[in-house]
Amino acid sequence: MNSTPSYKKFESFSYKSLADLKQKIKELRLEIPISLKTEILKQNVKIKERTIPNRLSIQPMEGFDSNLDGSPGKLTFRRYKRYAKGGAGLIWFEATAISQNCRSNPHQLILSEKTTNKFKELVSFVRAISNNSLKELGFKKKCLLILQLNHSGRYCRREGKKYPIRAFHNSDLDETIGVSKKDGIVISDEELENLEEIWVNKAILAKEIGFDGVDIKSSHGYLISELLSSRARNNSKYGGKSLENRACFLLNIVKKLMKELKNDSYFFITTRMSVYDGIPFPNGFGVKSKESEVFPASIDLTEPIELIKRLHDNGIRLINISAGNPHYKPQITRPHDTPVKGGTLPNEHPLYGVNRILNLASKIKSQIPKDMIVIGSGFSYLRQFAGHVAAGLVQQQKVDICGFGRMAFANPDFPKQIFQDGIIDKNKTCITCSQCSQFMKLGLNTGCSIRDPQYQKKL
Repeated sequence: MNSTPSYKKFESFSYKSLADLKQKIKELRLEIPISLKTEILKQNVKIKERTIPNRLSIQPMEGFDSNLDGSPGKLTFRRYKRYAKGGAGLIWFEATAISQNCRSNPHQLILSEKTTNKFKELVSFVRAISNNSLKELGFKKKCLLILQLNHSGRYCRREGKKYPIRAFHNSDLDETIGVSKKDGIVISDEELENLEEIWVNKAILAKEIGFDGVDIKSSHGYLISELLSSRARNNSKYGGKSLENRACFLLNIVKKLMKELKNDSYFFITTRMSVYDGIPFPNGFGVKSKESEVFPASIDLTEPIELIKRLHDNGIRLINISAGNPHYKPQITRPHDTPVKGGTLPNEHPLYGVNRILNLASKIKSQIPKDMIVIGSGFSYLRQFAGHVAAGLVQQQKVDICGFGRMAFANPDFPKQIFQDGIIDKNKTCITCSQCSQFMKLGLNTGCSIRDPQYQKKL
């Protein structure tokens, strides 16, 4: 008799009907709610003095299609036009570098005085199209636009070469990206102090440009995310055993911004946070401290919940929940059917990965103040049935807003299809083939090679 747990048996997506998906969820004993009442996703969401017109969001997905100076390029405008026409109530703009020295790709967006005019043009362009699309779909409120500000940390490149700027040394993460301990640097406390001011200044610039908010990115193994797990960072006010030290960089930026903005209730400060890395203790965040070094590590949300409560105390009212490090073990962040070239299939059923990331958001929501709006992730794997799961989660008040990343690359009209037809067009969905991740890994312009003609001949 085969004693291997069923969740350890990898299976590709093969569900022809919602009934098939329900049966597999039941068989795996998962907590993935499904509802046919997708109209619930048309409800608006109140946050401070603003209103998000519906429950669907475009998640931040780097396109690596900026001009060399970091300003939005032709393909950047094309992507956001497609998103804007889709009808999502919230468009979360991709990771934008706070300086030239912290890019992960020579075509990553940079927010600077030099790129300000192009960003203003992009914001105005997207706002006009999205508001018209929302009006046509019957929504009265306008789309909100949030810009994600990031330092790529360990994944920085300079002059086309890898130049890791680490919070601490981790040989496993180095090996994954093909660098050694001698490459790059471990960032100093002094440099981090300087970065706090740069981050604050860039957030204020984003407000002047016309964004509705900024995301101080703390996810997916980039600089702030890595600082949250920097227990191995010795003799530093930004690391060590205490969460207070490991979180102080993020909290300092938030506090300084709140002071500068005088608690402006119309401009949001938020963060997309990996509340669980999956990386075993002591190098993982949101993981148990007493267990063997097995991946993925067991979940312990004590520290993430404490940090989110601290963020709430400092005026944050919107948080975007994610998990994992896609450069290391992508199945935690992006459950998939096909790995990137050279990758291996995960030792778990993809629906188990979906269940994990959805439940992280719902567990967080159940233990933080009720006025904190929570965005959930991990829907794209579910293809045409993603809207039904999103509706189930909102109906059960497990998340407030449902964010889609890879699906937006493949099918930017997914919100309109859910609102008008109750289901996403199965012939246009993301098929989780990891080609967009492969583009990213190779440093190419990133999009969907399956559904978007612009990218079909890239690989």
